[in-house]
Amino acid sequence: MARAQLGVLTFLVLALVPLALIGGGSGCATVPRPSPSSDDAGEAPLMQSLRQKAQASPAAALAEADQAEARFAESPFAEERRALAIQALVGLGRIGEARSRAYQFVDRYPNGPFTAQVQALTGVHPSPPVGPAK
Repeated sequence: MARAQLGVLTFLVLALVPLALIGGGSGCATVPRPSPSSDDAGEAPLMQSLRQKAQASPAAALAEADQAEARFAESPFAEERRALAIQALVGLGRIGEARSRAYQFVDRYPNGPFTAQVQALTGVHPSPPVGPAK
């Protein structure tokens, strides 16, 4: 295996471990998930499926996440759904797309429960504030 490929593979393995804890279906999630309301009850089963597919079938997970984004947009599951979509992009080796989404993600959720995992996956961190230094 070429040295560059080994480095990418090592990065992906190390970066995916934290997300496995939140999306791997082990029942040991460290991040509380929103309780479904009548408005998003249809999204709850979809999110369960998305969590299960995120690592095993990233192409299916990405398609499902993008469909859910169009249908549910700013639901209580939006942050987690977007993090899982980024995870799927990394799993597919689409690092540029993952980083593009990650920049939007960390700007929108700088202190969110999924931000550390997105940062670990992509190396993207919140932008520093622009303006005069104090």
